[in-house]
Amino acid sequence: MATSNAIEKETASLNIGKIIVIVLVVFTMIPATILGIMYFTNENFKYIANNYLSQSPGFIGTYFQSFPTREEKEARKKLVANYLLNTDVSRASDKLTIIKQEDEALYNDLIRIMGQINSKQTEKVLELLRDNSLKKDILTLTLEQIEADNKNTLVDKAKFYETLTLANLIKEIEQNLMNEFVSFREIGLIMEQMKDATTIKVLKHLDEDVTTRILSNFESKEKQGKIQQNLHQLKDKELSLMNAAQIYNGEKIEILAKELGDEKKYKLDELIVIFRNMDLLQTAKTFNRMEDAQFQSKLLSKMKEAEILEPDQGLKTDDVLLAMRLFRQHDERVNDLIKVYGKMTAQQIADLIENLYKGNGNIIKETFSNKESITITDKDLALGLLRSLKEKTQAEVIAALESKLGSEISKQLTMPD
Repeated sequence: MATSNAIEKETASLNIGKIIVIVLVVFTMIPATILGIMYFTNENFKYIANNYLSQSPGFIGTYFQSFPTREEKEARKKLVANYLLNTDVSRASDKLTIIKQEDEALYNDLIRIMGQINSKQTEKVLELLRDNSLKKDILTLTLEQIEADNKNTLVDKAKFYETLTLANLIKEIEQNLMNEFVSFREIGLIMEQMKDATTIKVLKHLDEDVTTRILSNFESKEKQGKIQQNLHQLKDKELSLMNAAQIYNGEKIEILAKELGDEKKYKLDELIVIFRNMDLLQTAKTFNRMEDAQFQSKLLSKMKEAEILEPDQGLKTDDVLLAMRLFRQHDERVNDLIKVYGKMTAQQIADLIENLYKGNGNIIKETFSNKESITITDKDLALGLLRSLKEKTQAEVIAALESKLGSEISKQLTMPD
């Protein structure tokens, strides 16, 4: 029993000893570590510490007395700076290059001191240092030149492509790819140098798989993503315009000529999508009512270009022009009749309107490539004449007609012409 108690007391004393040792280690090692870090990272602290430790007795003081003071170190730097200023510029540049690789802080101090002593000579040394830093080995320079030449070639080809019309540019790309004159990689790199707007227009008219392969060869993923996003937005916009075209098919021509006769509501490219997706006869009538003949011509020209790019989509411009001519002939006949009827009474006009409306003569008939057809009869001529009359005269003429016929014609006049 006594032996057991002795062992327990010995164990307890050992545990207490361990705790004391741990506490001593913690409270000595942590401050020592912090001081060590400060000594090697803070130059001011290092000089102060060296000064105090150099006053210690014995070998410790002797050891730290061997370290130079701040003043001594600055004096040494000044000596080196003077040497570098008085030696050949190329030698000074070589030595400073070595110093910079080993100790950049020392390099900066030496440059500062040299500048204070002789700024002009220091500038010469610095200029040579800058020149040397720009010099590279011949292999690197050659590779960089090759890369620059390749980039210039791509830029030149991109500029050439941008001088072509859109139709010719698309044809050029398709034929080059088909005949393997260029790779998808090269086409992608060339198109990456082109203006975004041109690139988007080209890719929109290429086969979807071709577009995907070209975009995948863009070096800039940012530009690739931007072009893809714009293409998606363009497709969504076109779908919206195609829906608008279907709505415009039921509108009156006067409204269409006002809304679609300039670029106030829609841009030129957007108008082309609308007209190519409207009914042929509605499109032709709208064009004939446009007040700006120059804009009408410009729009028809752009529609023809779009037709070349997408021959299987939308109206044929030649059909539109033919329908416009037929409607103009109809309008000219109406104008001729107006001149004749201008001096007639309402009853006389009503009698002639009745003969025209009930007759079947003077038929104009044409079937177009999209299977739409146009038929213009004397009945249409009668309605066109009535629409051109002043409201008061129109009302008098209708009132002079037989009641049933007058009611039927009144309904016809409320419908789109």
